[in-house]
Amino acid sequence: MIFIQVYGILGNPLEHSLSPLLQNETYKENNIQASFQKFEVEDDGLKNFMMHLKSSREGGLIVTIPYKEKVLPYIDELDITAKNTGVVNIIQAVNGKLIGYNFDGQAWLAGLLQEFSLSDLNGLKILLIGFGGVAKSIYFELLQFEDVEIDITNRTVNKVKNTIDKPNVRVISYEEAEQQTVKYDIIIQTTPIGMWPHTDAMPLNIVQLKENAVVSDVIYNPQYTAFLKQAKNLGARIQNGMTMLVMQNHKAIKMWFEKDVNYKQMENLTRKK
Repeated sequence: MIFIQVYGILGNPLEHSLSPLLQNETYKENNIQASFQKFEVEDDGLKNFMMHLKSSREGGLIVTIPYKEKVLPYIDELDITAKNTGVVNIIQAVNGKLIGYNFDGQAWLAGLLQEFSLSDLNGLKILLIGFGGVAKSIYFELLQFEDVEIDITNRTVNKVKNTIDKPNVRVISYEEAEQQTVKYDIIIQTTPIGMWPHTDAMPLNIVQLKENAVVSDVIYNPQYTAFLKQAKNLGARIQNGMTMLVMQNHKAIKMWFEKDVNYKQMENLTRKK
């Protein structure tokens, strides 16, 4: 058996992925002896690909749509967030074992705190739009703050209600959320609505916002969704998904290679694209 290094992004399609740029340029700048590839695998090839990864001496994957849940049967260990959400977006291969992580929430929170110079989110009212894998990961990160109020809005309200039992968390309809956007300090849009090529779509309509409100959208293509544009026109401080993407790649490199590379240099790479 040949043991090799395998580093890359697993998904389909991967045409617009920025992770290869972020990874390979950072490897060059930090003398990391590895190459990061695109693995655009079809469904029927997933098992063989994961077995190949498991046979690697060492390696790592960033996992994106549609494989964040489909890789679970091939994972030997899960971190707590991946276990709670049922979603994996980072994999580390070590000595024939695959360990799955979910860094979505950690990356989003770290990016938010850094971009808006916040120390924590205590005392804030937060609206979370959607409750898929990314949203769940962000939700579990938000729960570390004891003094926050969280409203979750989703198309299937009852389904989400059955999974929530926290006194500071409510599940509300899109209609209810639209009527009270003015009360939130932070609004987080986690659905794929507004992603390229459907760039005119919005999950809900914002009529009014609180002064100095932050509106965050996890989408980075396009750079500014229709949702973010509307929020900005209403005076919000806005953030797209690029910060979360860079932070995820930064965390992956730190874990895979035990190197704390320069985040700002990685962020600058996206501006050159």
